[in-house]
Amino acid sequence: MGRIADMWKKATGEVDVVRPAAAAPPPPATADDRPRRPAMFTSGNFALGATSDDQRRRLESFGLSHVGKVREGNEDHFVIASLQRSLEVRQTNLEDRAVLDPLCGPKAYLYAVADGVGGLDGGRLASSITIQTIVEYLSETVGSYHAVTGGQEHAFLDPLGKAVHRAHDKLRSTFGLSQGGPSTTLTIALVVWPEAFVVHVGDSRAYHLRGETLKRLTRDQTMGAFLMDEYKMTEKQVEQQGFNNVLSSAVGAQDMTPAVSAMKLEQGDHLVLCTDGLTKHVSEHQIAEVLQRTPNAEAGCRELVDMALEGGGKDNVTVVVASALRW
Repeated sequence: MGRIADMWKKATGEVDVVRPAAAAPPPPATADDRPRRPAMFTSGNFALGATSDDQRRRLESFGLSHVGKVREGNEDHFVIASLQRSLEVRQTNLEDRAVLDPLCGPKAYLYAVADGVGGLDGGRLASSITIQTIVEYLSETVGSYHAVTGGQEHAFLDPLGKAVHRAHDKLRSTFGLSQGGPSTTLTIALVVWPEAFVVHVGDSRAYHLRGETLKRLTRDQTMGAFLMDEYKMTEKQVEQQGFNNVLSSAVGAQDMTPAVSAMKLEQGDHLVLCTDGLTKHVSEHQIAEVLQRTPNAEAGCRELVDMALEGGGKDNVTVVVASALRW
Protein backbone atom coordinates (compact mmCIF):
# COMPACT_ATOMS: atom_id res chain seq x y z
CA MET A 1 0.00 0.00 0.00
CA GLY A 2 2.79 2.43 0.97
CA ARG A 3 4.82 1.66 -2.16
CA ILE A 4 1.87 2.21 -4.47
CA ALA A 5 0.95 5.44 -2.67
CA ASP A 6 4.53 6.68 -3.19
CA MET A 7 4.31 5.79 -6.90
CA TRP A 8 1.05 7.72 -7.20
CA LYS A 9 2.56 10.82 -5.55
CA LYS A 10 5.60 10.63 -7.84
CA ALA A 11 3.44 10.29 -10.96
CA THR A 12 1.03 13.10 -10.07
CA GLY A 13 3.26 15.47 -8.08
CA GLU A 14 1.10 15.20 -4.97
CA VAL A 15 2.75 16.09 -1.65
CA ASP A 16 1.70 15.27 1.87
CA VAL A 17 -0.10 18.10 3.59
CA VAL A 18 0.45 18.60 7.33
CA ARG A 19 -2.79 19.72 8.88
CA PRO A 20 -3.11 21.43 12.28
CA ALA A 21 -4.64 19.50 15.12
CA ALA A 22 -8.41 19.71 15.08
CA ALA A 23 -11.18 19.20 17.55
CA ALA A 24 -12.59 15.75 18.11
CA PRO A 25 -14.30 14.55 14.91
CA PRO A 26 -18.09 14.32 14.79
CA PRO A 27 -19.66 10.87 15.02
CA PRO A 28 -19.63 8.95 11.70
CA ALA A 29 -22.54 9.49 9.34
CA THR A 30 -25.11 6.77 9.07
CA ALA A 31 -26.04 5.15 5.77
CA ASP A 32 -29.04 7.50 5.49
CA ASP A 33 -27.36 10.82 6.25
CA ARG A 34 -23.91 10.17 4.74
CA PRO A 35 -22.90 13.26 2.72
CA ARG A 36 -22.82 12.83 -1.00
CA ARG A 37 -19.31 12.55 -2.41
CA PRO A 38 -18.35 15.11 -5.03
CA ALA A 39 -17.34 14.11 -8.53
CA MET A 40 -13.64 13.38 -8.93
CA PHE A 41 -11.63 14.41 -11.97
CA THR A 42 -12.82 16.97 -14.43
CA SER A 43 -15.05 16.96 -17.43
CA GLY A 44 -14.19 18.48 -20.77
CA ASN A 45 -16.20 20.06 -23.54
CA PHE A 46 -14.46 20.14 -26.90
CA ALA A 47 -15.78 21.14 -30.30
CA LEU A 48 -12.79 19.53 -31.96
CA GLY A 49 -11.79 21.00 -35.25
CA ALA A 50 -13.69 24.23 -34.66
CA THR A 51 -12.31 27.41 -36.18
CA SER A 52 -13.90 30.68 -37.24
CA ASP A 53 -15.24 28.66 -40.15
CA ASP A 54 -17.90 26.45 -38.50
CA GLN A 55 -18.15 24.30 -41.63
CA ARG A 56 -14.81 22.72 -40.71
CA ARG A 57 -16.15 21.31 -37.45
CA ARG A 58 -16.58 17.56 -37.58
CA LEU A 59 -17.12 16.35 -34.01
CA GLU A 60 -18.14 17.72 -30.66
CA SER A 61 -17.39 15.76 -27.52
CA PHE A 62 -17.71 15.77 -23.76
CA GLY A 63 -16.37 13.54 -20.99
CA LEU A 64 -17.24 13.16 -17.32
CA SER A 65 -15.98 10.92 -14.51
CA HIS A 66 -17.66 10.49 -11.11
CA VAL A 67 -16.60 8.53 -8.04
CA GLY A 68 -20.12 7.16 -7.56
CA LYS A 69 -21.99 6.67 -4.30
CA VAL A 70 -20.13 3.72 -2.79
CA ARG A 71 -16.43 3.79 -3.64
CA GLU A 72 -14.04 5.92 -1.58
CA GLY A 73 -12.00 7.03 -4.59
CA ASN A 74 -12.05 7.11 -8.38
CA GLU A 75 -9.95 4.55 -10.27
CA ASP A 76 -11.25 5.69 -13.69
CA HIS A 77 -9.47 8.07 -16.06
CA PHE A 78 -10.38 9.41 -19.50
CA VAL A 79 -8.98 11.73 -22.15
CA ILE A 80 -10.31 13.66 -25.13
CA ALA A 81 -7.63 15.00 -27.48
CA SER A 82 -6.96 16.01 -31.06
CA LEU A 83 -3.88 15.36 -33.16
CA GLN A 84 -3.15 18.64 -34.91
CA ARG A 85 -1.54 19.60 -38.16
CA SER A 86 0.90 22.48 -38.05
CA LEU A 87 -0.79 24.80 -40.56
CA GLU A 88 -3.66 27.08 -39.56
CA VAL A 89 -5.16 29.34 -42.21
CA ARG A 90 -6.46 32.52 -40.56
CA GLN A 91 -7.71 34.33 -43.68
CA THR A 92 -7.84 33.75 -47.41
CA ASN A 93 -9.72 35.01 -50.44
CA LEU A 94 -9.56 31.69 -52.24
CA GLU A 95 -12.91 30.93 -53.77
CA ASP A 96 -12.73 27.29 -52.66
CA ARG A 97 -11.54 27.21 -49.05
CA ALA A 98 -11.96 23.41 -49.03
CA VAL A 99 -8.78 22.93 -51.06
CA LEU A 100 -6.82 23.87 -47.94
CA ASP A 101 -8.68 21.59 -45.55
CA PRO A 102 -6.26 18.66 -45.97
CA LEU A 103 -3.49 20.92 -44.65
CA CYS A 104 -5.36 22.37 -41.69
CA GLY A 105 -7.04 21.46 -38.47
CA PRO A 106 -6.99 18.27 -36.43
CA LYS A 107 -5.91 15.20 -38.31
CA ALA A 108 -7.43 12.82 -35.79
CA TYR A 109 -9.60 12.81 -32.69
CA LEU A 110 -8.66 10.61 -29.73
CA TYR A 111 -11.06 9.38 -27.04
CA ALA A 112 -10.08 6.92 -24.32
CA VAL A 113 -11.41 5.58 -21.01
CA ALA A 114 -9.63 3.33 -18.50
CA ASP A 115 -10.89 1.59 -15.36
CA GLY A 116 -8.12 0.62 -12.94
CA VAL A 117 -8.00 -2.75 -11.17
CA GLY A 118 -5.99 -3.60 -8.07
CA GLY A 119 -7.21 -1.57 -5.10
CA LEU A 120 -7.78 2.18 -4.86
CA ASP A 121 -4.19 3.41 -5.12
CA GLY A 122 -3.03 0.63 -7.47
CA GLY A 123 -6.00 0.86 -9.83
CA ARG A 124 -5.95 4.63 -9.89
CA LEU A 125 -2.24 4.67 -10.72
CA ALA A 126 -2.60 1.94 -13.38
CA SER A 127 -5.35 3.76 -15.30
CA SER A 128 -3.54 7.10 -14.93
CA ILE A 129 -0.22 5.76 -16.26
CA THR A 130 -2.01 4.04 -19.14
CA ILE A 131 -3.87 7.17 -20.31
CA GLN A 132 -0.73 9.29 -19.94
CA THR A 133 1.36 6.79 -21.90
CA ILE A 134 -1.16 6.59 -24.75
CA VAL A 135 -1.22 10.38 -25.11
CA GLU A 136 2.57 10.72 -24.79
CA TYR A 137 3.27 8.07 -27.42
CA LEU A 138 0.83 9.52 -29.92
CA SER A 139 2.18 13.04 -29.35
CA GLU A 140 5.72 11.77 -30.01
CA THR A 141 4.70 10.23 -33.32
CA VAL A 142 2.26 12.93 -34.47
CA GLY A 143 4.75 14.16 -37.07
CA SER A 144 4.32 10.96 -39.07
CA TYR A 145 0.58 11.63 -39.38
CA HIS A 146 1.18 14.64 -41.58
CA ALA A 147 2.08 12.35 -44.45
CA VAL A 148 -1.15 10.37 -44.21
CA THR A 149 -3.47 11.29 -47.06
CA GLY A 150 -7.02 10.34 -47.93
CA GLY A 151 -7.43 6.60 -48.32
CA GLN A 152 -4.46 5.85 -46.03
CA GLU A 153 -6.26 6.27 -42.71
CA HIS A 154 -5.46 2.69 -41.64
CA ALA A 155 -1.87 3.87 -41.17
CA PHE A 156 -3.03 5.16 -37.79
CA LEU A 157 -3.65 1.63 -36.50
CA ASP A 158 0.04 0.78 -36.19
CA PRO A 159 1.01 3.62 -33.82
CA LEU A 160 -2.23 3.13 -31.89
CA GLY A 161 -1.43 -0.55 -31.29
CA LYS A 162 2.14 0.31 -30.30
CA ALA A 163 0.84 2.87 -27.80
CA VAL A 164 -1.26 0.21 -26.08
CA HIS A 165 1.70 -2.17 -25.85
CA ARG A 166 3.92 0.60 -24.49
CA ALA A 167 1.35 1.29 -21.77
CA HIS A 168 1.25 -2.45 -20.96
CA ASP A 169 5.04 -2.62 -20.69
CA LYS A 170 5.10 0.55 -18.59
CA LEU A 171 2.73 -0.94 -16.02
CA ARG A 172 4.66 -4.21 -15.88
CA SER A 173 7.95 -2.41 -15.29
CA THR A 174 6.45 0.10 -12.83
CA PHE A 175 5.02 -2.49 -10.47
CA GLY A 176 7.68 -5.13 -11.15
CA LEU A 177 5.44 -8.08 -10.31
CA SER A 178 5.99 -11.16 -12.47
CA GLN A 179 2.52 -12.54 -11.70
CA GLY A 180 0.85 -9.25 -12.54
CA GLY A 181 0.02 -6.31 -10.30
CA PRO A 182 -2.42 -3.43 -10.69
CA SER A 183 -3.86 -3.29 -14.19
CA THR A 184 -6.57 -1.48 -16.12
CA THR A 185 -9.19 -1.79 -18.81
CA LEU A 186 -8.71 0.44 -21.85
CA THR A 187 -11.08 1.43 -24.63
CA ILE A 188 -9.89 3.85 -27.31
CA ALA A 189 -11.64 5.38 -30.30
CA LEU A 190 -9.45 7.17 -32.83
CA VAL A 191 -11.39 9.06 -35.48
CA VAL A 192 -9.73 10.05 -38.77
CA TRP A 193 -12.82 11.33 -40.51
CA PRO A 194 -14.77 9.43 -41.62
CA GLU A 195 -12.91 6.35 -40.32
CA ALA A 196 -13.20 5.34 -36.67
CA PHE A 197 -10.79 2.80 -35.16
CA VAL A 198 -11.56 1.12 -31.82
CA VAL A 199 -8.95 -0.65 -29.69
CA HIS A 200 -10.28 -2.47 -26.65
CA VAL A 201 -8.88 -4.35 -23.64
CA GLY A 202 -11.04 -5.48 -20.68
CA ASP A 203 -14.70 -4.70 -20.06
CA SER A 204 -15.06 -0.97 -20.63
CA ARG A 205 -17.22 -0.48 -23.72
CA ALA A 206 -17.68 1.51 -26.91
CA TYR A 207 -21.06 2.06 -28.60
CA HIS A 208 -22.13 3.56 -31.92
CA LEU A 209 -25.54 5.11 -32.56
CA ARG A 210 -26.89 5.81 -36.04
CA GLY A 211 -30.50 6.88 -36.21
CA GLU A 212 -32.32 4.67 -33.72
CA THR A 213 -29.86 1.78 -33.90
CA LEU A 214 -27.31 1.35 -31.12
CA LYS A 215 -24.47 -1.10 -31.76
CA ARG A 216 -21.90 -2.28 -29.23
CA LEU A 217 -18.46 -2.06 -30.84
CA THR A 218 -16.63 -4.08 -28.17
CA ARG A 219 -17.02 -7.44 -26.48
CA ASP A 220 -16.26 -7.73 -22.78
CA GLN A 221 -13.00 -9.55 -22.16
CA THR A 222 -14.15 -11.37 -19.03
CA MET A 223 -14.27 -14.97 -17.86
CA GLY A 224 -18.05 -14.73 -18.13
CA ALA A 225 -17.92 -13.88 -21.85
CA PHE A 226 -15.37 -16.67 -22.41
CA LEU A 227 -17.54 -19.27 -20.68
CA MET A 228 -20.58 -18.17 -22.66
CA ASP A 229 -18.65 -18.50 -25.93
CA GLU A 230 -16.75 -21.70 -25.26
CA TYR A 231 -19.01 -23.61 -22.88
CA LYS A 232 -22.43 -22.21 -23.81
CA MET A 233 -23.17 -21.03 -20.29
CA THR A 234 -26.05 -18.59 -20.06
CA GLU A 235 -25.65 -14.97 -19.05
CA LYS A 236 -27.62 -15.68 -15.89
CA GLN A 237 -25.31 -18.56 -14.96
CA VAL A 238 -22.09 -16.58 -15.32
CA GLU A 239 -23.62 -13.64 -13.48
CA GLN A 240 -24.64 -15.85 -10.57
CA GLN A 241 -21.10 -17.26 -10.36
CA GLY A 242 -19.54 -13.79 -10.49
CA PHE A 243 -17.53 -14.52 -13.65
CA ASN A 244 -18.61 -11.25 -15.30
CA ASN A 245 -16.42 -9.40 -12.80
CA VAL A 246 -13.26 -11.38 -13.62
CA LEU A 247 -11.21 -9.89 -16.47
CA SER A 248 -9.57 -12.30 -18.91
CA SER A 249 -7.46 -9.52 -20.46
CA ALA A 250 -6.20 -6.19 -19.07
CA VAL A 251 -3.39 -3.72 -19.66
CA GLY A 252 -0.62 -4.60 -17.20
CA ALA A 253 -1.99 -8.09 -16.45
CA GLN A 254 -0.41 -11.40 -17.44
CA ASP A 255 -2.81 -11.65 -20.39
CA MET A 256 -3.33 -8.61 -22.61
CA THR A 257 -5.01 -9.14 -25.97
CA PRO A 258 -6.21 -5.94 -27.68
CA ALA A 259 -9.24 -6.28 -29.95
CA VAL A 260 -9.31 -3.94 -32.95
CA SER A 261 -12.25 -2.91 -35.13
CA ALA A 262 -12.97 -0.18 -37.69
CA MET A 263 -16.01 1.51 -39.16
CA LYS A 264 -17.06 4.57 -41.16
CA LEU A 265 -18.92 7.41 -39.47
CA GLU A 266 -21.63 9.56 -40.99
CA GLN A 267 -23.02 12.96 -40.07
CA GLY A 268 -25.32 12.68 -37.07
CA ASP A 269 -23.65 9.54 -35.66
CA HIS A 270 -22.70 9.24 -31.98
CA LEU A 271 -19.91 7.36 -30.21
CA VAL A 272 -20.01 6.48 -26.50
CA LEU A 273 -17.09 5.16 -24.48
CA CYS A 274 -17.82 4.14 -20.90
CA THR A 275 -16.62 2.12 -17.93
CA ASP A 276 -18.83 -0.55 -16.41
CA GLY A 277 -20.03 1.90 -13.76
CA LEU A 278 -22.49 3.08 -16.43
CA THR A 279 -23.63 -0.25 -17.85
CA LYS A 280 -24.25 -1.77 -14.40
CA HIS A 281 -27.17 0.64 -14.02
CA VAL A 282 -28.12 1.93 -17.48
CA SER A 283 -29.37 -0.39 -20.21
CA GLU A 284 -28.38 -0.15 -23.86
CA HIS A 285 -31.96 0.84 -24.70
CA GLN A 286 -31.68 3.74 -22.25
CA ILE A 287 -28.31 4.81 -23.69
CA ALA A 288 -29.82 4.97 -27.18
CA GLU A 289 -32.85 6.91 -25.95
CA VAL A 290 -30.70 9.51 -24.20
CA LEU A 291 -28.45 10.07 -27.21
CA GLN A 292 -31.45 10.53 -29.51
CA ARG A 293 -33.21 12.96 -27.18
CA THR A 294 -30.44 15.21 -25.86
CA PRO A 295 -29.36 18.23 -27.94
CA ASN A 296 -25.57 17.81 -27.74
CA ALA A 297 -22.71 15.67 -26.46
CA GLU A 298 -22.47 17.43 -23.10
CA ALA A 299 -26.16 17.06 -22.31
CA GLY A 300 -26.13 13.39 -23.25
CA CYS A 301 -23.01 12.67 -21.23
CA ARG A 302 -24.30 14.41 -18.10
CA GLU A 303 -27.65 12.65 -18.26
CA LEU A 304 -26.06 9.21 -18.62
CA VAL A 305 -23.84 9.80 -15.57
CA ASP A 306 -26.82 11.08 -13.59
CA MET A 307 -28.81 7.96 -14.51
CA ALA A 308 -25.99 5.71 -13.28
CA LEU A 309 -25.91 7.58 -9.97
CA GLU A 310 -29.68 7.44 -9.62
CA GLY A 311 -29.50 3.70 -10.28
CA GLY A 312 -27.24 3.20 -7.29
CA GLY A 313 -23.79 4.44 -8.31
CA LYS A 314 -22.17 1.22 -7.06
CA ASP A 315 -18.97 1.85 -9.03
CA ASN A 316 -16.98 4.74 -10.47
CA VAL A 317 -18.69 5.89 -13.64
CA THR A 318 -16.96 7.46 -16.64
CA VAL A 319 -18.61 8.42 -19.92
CA VAL A 320 -17.30 10.07 -23.10
CA VAL A 321 -19.74 11.08 -25.83
CA ALA A 322 -18.62 12.20 -29.30
CA SER A 323 -21.18 13.41 -31.82
CA ALA A 324 -20.58 13.85 -35.54
CA LEU A 325 -22.00 17.21 -36.49
CA ARG A 326 -24.18 17.82 -39.53
CA TRP A 327 -22.82 20.34 -42.02
